[in-house]
Amino acid sequence: MSAAGIRTSGRGRPLPLTLVAAAALVASLVATGLSAAAQSRPTDTSGHWAEGRIAQLIARGIIGTAGDGLFRPNEGVTRGQFVAWLVAARGLPAVRAEPPFGDVPPTHAMAGAITAAVAYGILPTGGAFRPDAPLVRGDAFVWLVRTLGYTFEASYMTNAALPFRDVRGLPSVMRGAISVVALTVPPILREPAAEHVRPHDAMTRAEAASLIWGYLESVERGVALSFTVSLGSGVTLALEKRGALRALPVWRVQVGAFQEEERARRLAETLRARGLPVAIDLQDDLFKVRAGNFATREEAELLRAQVAADGLPAWTILTVLDYESLAGPFWTGAVIVEPAGGARLRPAMAAGGAIGRGRPSEAARRAGAIAAVNGGFFSSGGAPVGCLVIDGEIISDPRPGRTCVGITDDGQLLFAMPRLDAVAANDVGRVSIGGVNRPRGANEIILYRRAHGVSTRTNPFGVEVVVADDTVVAIADGRGNSTIPPGGYVLSGHGRGRAALLEAFRPGDRVALRARLMPGDDPRWEQVRHVIGGGPRLLADGQYVGGEGFRASLADRRHPRTAIGRLADGRIVLVVVGGRQPYHSLGMSLVELALMLRQWGVTDALNLDGGGSTTLVIRGVVTNLPSDEGGERPVSDVILVLPPEVSPVPGAPPVPGTPPMPEAPPPPGGD
Repeated sequence: MSAAGIRTSGRGRPLPLTLVAAAALVASLVATGLSAAAQSRPTDTSGHWAEGRIAQLIARGIIGTAGDGLFRPNEGVTRGQFVAWLVAARGLPAVRAEPPFGDVPPTHAMAGAITAAVAYGILPTGGAFRPDAPLVRGDAFVWLVRTLGYTFEASYMTNAALPFRDVRGLPSVMRGAISVVALTVPPILREPAAEHVRPHDAMTRAEAASLIWGYLESVERGVALSFTVSLGSGVTLALEKRGALRALPVWRVQVGAFQEEERARRLAETLRARGLPVAIDLQDDLFKVRAGNFATREEAELLRAQVAADGLPAWTILTVLDYESLAGPFWTGAVIVEPAGGARLRPAMAAGGAIGRGRPSEAARRAGAIAAVNGGFFSSGGAPVGCLVIDGEIISDPRPGRTCVGITDDGQLLFAMPRLDAVAANDVGRVSIGGVNRPRGANEIILYRRAHGVSTRTNPFGVEVVVADDTVVAIADGRGNSTIPPGGYVLSGHGRGRAALLEAFRPGDRVALRARLMPGDDPRWEQVRHVIGGGPRLLADGQYVGGEGFRASLADRRHPRTAIGRLADGRIVLVVVGGRQPYHSLGMSLVELALMLRQWGVTDALNLDGGGSTTLVIRGVVTNLPSDEGGERPVSDVILVLPPEVSPVPGAPPVPGTPPMPEAPPPPGGD
């Protein structure tokens, strides 16, 4: 049985959709003229500007004529009738539930369609619906945008320039919806040219049919919506959404996320024993147990409550059965930086002055950044996995075979696979250092600076040389977890590394430390002050690269993405791609991401951490929809776009800020 036709009983078992519920929706569609029998072309639409669109919708069974064969294009359409047309156009199944509005009795001709529209997020709940009242044009735009899955976009399009004179002072929800239907390419709202959109006027049947036709064209033939705004200092924000979801998503109940696959399998078997369909999805190195395939959130909530009553953490998620097979939608956000504009690009540790985890928005606000995105990969404790250099200090050493991007003093990007070149020397000899601020391995020597924390957090099976003011102040053998002096460092060695340290250093010795990344023979790296890692490299001189040892599930499946790239003209682009949210954005594979960047004119690009880490921040406000169940994920590091450095001049006026952005968009209803 399809996901649209199951419902959970009190014991969490699927029950078939009743014939009564199915008949209710069929009755509502027949009441609006949607009978299975073929209908003749209406005789009263000849020469009307919407004639062809009306004929197409009738031929497809979306709308219908009255019993006398007339369509009556200039008469008003009721709220209930329009909802029934939307439900038919979206292909929504019947929903077994009581009508959600007190003024919509079960016997009402449109009760089935109205109930389905609420269950699938087209209509909000609460208050009276007034199904037989005339439909106001502004309400039609809002409902259609919710059906299309563009409510998030409408929330940040409230200040977009429109060609209408009567949109000032409208509620933001309606103003944003008008922006969507008018500014998509091609436009969804296609009516005879006019200076007024008449949001408070009653909508005619022809206007309603034309709007439904525009919706179907967008879903079936493709649609795009762009929003671009200057943030000042040569920085531009560009948001774009392409396509719309055609398939019906399903609701599932996520019951835990585990680092160990065996624990996830044991829980999955327990849920299967209850008769539930269960899947284990690997996302962001976590095995997520997900149960059920439900048509509506309400059905999934019944199971979630049962699971929660058993003491298990559970929440509902909206997903699709196969992200890779769908044609859209795709949401992207890009920050384009013109180096000549003076804005500065640099990485920063998200937790502040030490390795750990922090939210990108907090890091951006702390730094006064114009914009920010999440940075490289990291461990569960927040340690960077791969290279990270800030203001010339190595915070984390590179992983062999992985690409890093360097940022030069003049704001240019360089791409390479550097290696760590680090030695500590005195008059007696020198030792080679194998890593920086990471767990010490067998026979290694690791350099720990204060960015690692107040101590090394090492085990006692080694020796640690504590250096302050370039002088050995202590040697701790067999103890571990030495305190890292401010401005100093600790050399920690195990096995052969321990022996080398004990042979080379004594308390009081002067020590010369050299730690740098060696990217090859490119002299431009001498000007690099910041480095951040990720992988794999997406583009090199316009050609796809990929590889670098990443597993296929990360590279080939669609996920939320973050990347950094360089355009042919030297501009820098930071890009995020939304994902794992069917109505909002599916995500991209690495090949899809690289192809999109190349179409934008990007010649060289590096993939950064993605998935639930993908975050775009504009002036301290999260401007994308992070995919994690809990919202914005704390990460290890971020890439900041900072305003130009300004030297204060006595008596000079304050430096003007960047132009205002629209308020942070709220989570979209129905997405």
